[in-house]
Amino acid sequence: MSTQFERPSPHPPNGAARSGAHAIVLPAPRRPDQVLPAPRRPLAAAGGCRRAEAARRAGVAPSTLRGWERRRLAGPSGAIGYTPYDIVRLEALARLVRAGQSAEDAARRLDALAAAGGRVAG
Repeated sequence: MSTQFERPSPHPPNGAARSGAHAIVLPAPRRPDQVLPAPRRPLAAAGGCRRAEAARRAGVAPSTLRGWERRRLAGPSGAIGYTPYDIVRLEALARLVRAGQSAEDAARRLDALAAAGGRVAG
């Protein structure tokens, strides 16, 4: 005995159109209580950028940036993504790491510099 999926149908399922006659794909029906997510605002308009763009601007791999985020050494300063201030901090962090400091020491040094208002003696 064959099932409904094994028998050829004159009307293919939604999304599996084989000819021009069934080219229109209808969206799935929505329940009245179902709330759809709001469309995402582009980060460029909000003043921020995503992780991949921030990593490219700082000159590090996105995986390196993810590791710094996991260890709480760097990260976006808000919900809008990486701000220009965050990018400058990432560039400085990457420069210090390339110069031979550990990422933790470099982040601590940048935090001290920011807390002192950008002026550190020594």
